[in-house]
This record gives sequence, C-alpha cells and structure tokens, in this order.
Amino acid sequence: MAQLGSVGFAFFAFCALILTAVSAGPSSRLPAESLPVPRLSVNLDSPAEERWGPALHHWNLTKMRTLFIGTIEQMVPKEALPLVDQLGDVLDELLPAPYSGEIRGVAKTIGIGVGEMAFINMIYDFTAACTSIVAQDANGTIWHGRNLDYGFSTSLSNVTAIIDFKSQGKTVYTTTSFVGQVGVFTGMKPNKFTISLNERDQGGVFKNVVELLKAILLKEVKFTTFVLRDALANDNSFDEVVQRFTSQEEVAPAYLIIGGIKPGEGMVVTRGRETTIDVWRLDLSGNRWFLLETNYDHWVPPPKSDDRRDPGNKAMNAVGEKSINNNTMWNVLSTQPVLNEDTIYTALMCAARPEIYSTRLRKLPDH
Repeated sequence: MAQLGSVGFAFFAFCALILTAVSAGPSSRLPAESLPVPRLSVNLDSPAEERWGPALHHWNLTKMRTLFIGTIEQMVPKEALPLVDQLGDVLDELLPAPYSGEIRGVAKTIGIGVGEMAFINMIYDFTAACTSIVAQDANGTIWHGRNLDYGFSTSLSNVTAIIDFKSQGKTVYTTTSFVGQVGVFTGMKPNKFTISLNERDQGGVFKNVVELLKAILLKEVKFTTFVLRDALANDNSFDEVVQRFTSQEEVAPAYLIIGGIKPGEGMVVTRGRETTIDVWRLDLSGNRWFLLETNYDHWVPPPKSDDRRDPGNKAMNAVGEKSINNNTMWNVLSTQPVLNEDTIYTALMCAARPEIYSTRLRKLPDH
C-alpha cells in the first residue's frame, strides 16, 4: 500500500464510496413526464476549463449545486465526505486531458469541489441500466434508439440535455448528457455513426472498482464513457469505431452498441474488463434485421426479474423491417417494461439523417 502514494489512497477510498453508493438501491420515484430536453452547445475551440460554462448557465446554478451536493450526500456517508474532496487533489493524475480540465471548469462554474464533480462523473460508469436497439429498415437505413435508466432518475432528469459539440461553428458530434457529465453514454457523429453504452451485468461491483483502480494506477485501461467520447471526437467511420471498441481495454464490463450509415452497419460489442467477449452483427441473410440489447449477454436468457428483452423483441417483430423508423422505434421503447419507472430518457438517432436526433424525458403512460 505504501508505494501507491496519494493516488492509491484516494482510489481505495473511492472504492469504498462506490460500494456504498451502489448498495443504496433504485429509487421508487417515477421519471419526469414525456417532454423534450434543452439543446445546448459546447465549443471545442475554447479552453477545456471554459467549455461547459454557457451550457451550465442554462440552469439556475444555485439549484444545480444543491442538486449535485444533495445527490452526493445521499450516496456517501457523512463521515466519508472528506474523502471525495481528495479526488480533486489528484485529478490530473486520475483523468487524461481534456477531461480533467473540463471537470475542473464545471466544478468552478457550479461552485462545488473538484473532487465532488469528479465523483459525480465517475459513478456514472457503474450504475446505468439501459435498453439499446439498432435496426435496418427495408431501404437499408440504420436506426438507433435507446432508453437510459437510472435509480436516481428524478434528479438526473433535471439536468438532461442534448449537447452539440462544435468546432469552428460546425457540429462535430452530438450527445445526450447529464450536464456536468464529461463522458458519453449516447452520441452521434453526423453522417458517420451512432453509439450507445449499456452496463453489462456481469461480476460484482467490487471487481469493477478494482479494475477502475488498475486503470488509473497502471494506465492500462480507460473509463468506458471517455472511450465513447474519444470515438466521437476522433473516429470517422463505422469500421473505425468497431476497431476502437473491440481493441480498447475497458474498465467495467459493458455493451457498446454501434450504428452506421450503410446497410449491415449495426453491431453490439460485448466487452469484458479487458477483452472483447462477443461481436453481434446485423445479418439480413439470417433475418437478423435488428439487435436489441439490455444489460445481459444476448446468448443467455434474461432474468425473469428484469426481462426487458423479450417484450422488446416482440414489439420490434410486430413493427417489422418495412415499418421501422424513428416513430415506430419510439413506440417500441415505450413498451413496458422496456419503459419502466427508472427510465430517464429515450433518444432516437440515425447517422444518415442527423436532423432526426431527439431526446425526451419519460414517464410511464399509466401514471
């Protein structure tokens, strides 16, 4: 332990915080009603610490600060709160540029500690439950939709937005994010590809956290949400993203769902902690015109306690290849329990038709 120094100490403390946070369990509150989210922009040409300022000022910063501090206090025991602050002391050692600078700038704008903002960002890598679908219609167009579920959905719905990341006045890529979240769960590079991230429910949280510690201390793996953002920033084709996602070492088990612009460009990559476990592709010759991924390996039955897969597959087959589009994808993602009490938002994407990118906050239809 002694040779790990300040970074090692901070992260072993962080491990304890994560375990406490996840053990809190899902919220019983319902998501917000079905409403559009704000569409904001981040200027990639600005210094990292200044990029998020305009987007953050869309909200009342006092209320946002109260929301984030309240979330942390709910998730972390009072006696452990000082450990969160220590994350800020070693932020540049924990996260690569430009992410460390962006987190520092977000913290300054909102008026909370850098360690607190780092904690908010890091916890996202371990706590998301989702449903993602990539499908090809009869004309060869690729459609991509996703529901993102979180147990503490009421708070996060208040800071959900579509973010256009711009350079020289042009949109480079678009995400649906919780403002203040630097990494990416849902995103599109116009006329190139779409991506979404689902948690893989394999192994215990403790093992995932150990991999997180290894990622930072040994620099062998990266935060998964930052790998998605790297893809949006640097890759320019479906094939490039596939190469990144199948070769990049990850932190936590995950499903990486990719949609392209050409027929057949749809894939679910199942990742272990350091290796690719499975690559699942669209296959029209085998009548596999869509792929639906929740949080369990597609080759094994889902647990009866959380079977979103079978109702989702049934709804997709009822729509059919000839009728799938952003509107019918919305209907599938509105099917219970694909839509459930923890669903924060539904995002719809099509890289070949970037103008249809949309996100709406969700509420169960019978509430």
